[in-house]
Amino acid sequence: MELSPARSAVAERPSTDGRTGLPANACVGQAVPRISIVTPSLNQGAFVEQAIRSVLRQDYSNVELIVVDGGSTDGSAEIIGRYQGRLAHWIRERDSGPANALNKGFERASGDILGFLNADDFLLPGSLAVVAREFRDHPEADVISGHGLLAKASGELGAPIFSDRWNLEHFAHGACVLVQPATFFRRSAFQRIGGFNESTKTCWDMELWADLALAGARFRAVDEFLAAFRLHDRSISGSEHLRRQRRQDALAVRQKMRGHIEAAGDRLYELFHRLRKFSGHPYRTLTQRWFFRSTLHRWSL
Repeated sequence: MELSPARSAVAERPSTDGRTGLPANACVGQAVPRISIVTPSLNQGAFVEQAIRSVLRQDYSNVELIVVDGGSTDGSAEIIGRYQGRLAHWIRERDSGPANALNKGFERASGDILGFLNADDFLLPGSLAVVAREFRDHPEADVISGHGLLAKASGELGAPIFSDRWNLEHFAHGACVLVQPATFFRRSAFQRIGGFNESTKTCWDMELWADLALAGARFRAVDEFLAAFRLHDRSISGSEHLRRQRRQDALAVRQKMRGHIEAAGDRLYELFHRLRKFSGHPYRTLTQRWFFRSTLHRWSL
């Protein structure tokens, strides 16, 4: 399976042509940091090959990919097996959910820089070279977040989605978003918090950002497009069935950040922050909402 065609022009998306990453032969005389990517997968046979290939085809020499399959029955094993020789690890056993699968994968990871790529998402070409460059040039940063593109189930790329500059107060009120497959973090920061909270079933990425922030991690936003986030109705993000659970889990994370149960004042403050964010980029938000509508037949996740 080939990767998606070249990205079409999208409003408000800066060009990535000619971007200066960190190619495979860069840093002569210096160690090229290892980047470990963990991909959890369960019955994602329609998508997992593109995820795997998007990592293995990066122009970066020191990357390891770990795939954690929780007992797929849809032919995923045969697909993943084609790439077994190029995987650092392939874990095939039942798990208690994606957060548990990710913890299993990261226990085996050896990289100094970590990231996780859900089996239905994929990296854009040249992404890991950019990530390595940013961590090299900004040793004070613990978390690096780039932007992404929404994609249809077919892999066709569409509206851009943007990681915000980190602001703890905005995050605690639902107005600071990091694009998950375009976010990477140092092993040392991940180890300080003890990994993912495995009791969270839908917002484990959001809770990871919260836990990292509460532990003192330093965040940096990068104005580069690094990954694609696929929308389809069988994903946890796209599932209408899990929508209520996602909202409950997200509220629990925000309450953890605030340090108290949500009150009426919090809801008003949250509305204020979201309206202010919308007023800064109304066309960007409307473009995303229209893509949700045309893809999932509703206006938001």
